[in-house]
Amino acid sequence: MEKKRYYNDNIGPIKENEVLAFKKALELCNEIEDITQITLLIHTKGNTGYLERIFGTRNLKDFFHGIIIDKDYPPFKIETVRTFNDDWQGKKIVVAFGLSSNELHKYDDYENVVGIIAHQWSENSVKDWAKSWGAINLKSETKIEKILFPDKVVQQAFIDLSNSINMTTGIHHFMDKELCKTYIRALNKYDYELNSKEIFSFLTTELNWKSDNANDVIKLIDKINSGGYFTGGAKTGLQYHIKRWKSK
Repeated sequence: MEKKRYYNDNIGPIKENEVLAFKKALELCNEIEDITQITLLIHTKGNTGYLERIFGTRNLKDFFHGIIIDKDYPPFKIETVRTFNDDWQGKKIVVAFGLSSNELHKYDDYENVVGIIAHQWSENSVKDWAKSWGAINLKSETKIEKILFPDKVVQQAFIDLSNSINMTTGIHHFMDKELCKTYIRALNKYDYELNSKEIFSFLTTELNWKSDNANDVIKLIDKINSGGYFTGGAKTGLQYHIKRWKSK
């Protein structure tokens, strides 16, 4: 089942918007069967202001252990970015308060998460994640316009890379990283645009890369785009890769 993804373009401490995000989690429990937990995800134990406004109390101690408020809904549990992990148990709805796109991409990888509601604190802090997946705006109930994918030749290069490496580890293995460097060097030499956001979105949403592995590729691309260089990877025969990708 495809994950449900929503975002709130909130700025600052606005209770109405915080409650809206919370209510969407309850709605998803009625749409998706067998939800085992609603996870209220915050940065640290000191970032409970969102939840204090929602529940009207500063006494949230029990929420850190999991608490049933209504028998018609699963337990609510406060987790922090340090405590929340992919335990492969059950099906969870995550309401993420104040997290950034980079953090959301990580939790989007979790197998036990079937829905994410991203309530932002600062302007555009969740926009990259939302645009990668075409998330739905909580207020307007419309999908955000997705990030465009890169040029077809660039797409084919990363399709080939994905078919040639161990996808479990991404480019951590030396030979896989060398191949990635060769492909990036070829694309750059022949003036194909290497847009980090477009490529990250393509890797994660179309080619099923884990976000951490995709970020390893993006680090190499960012180095090239910033005028730097990297060692390793082939430096000759690059045109043959381009010809092969263009022919597919």
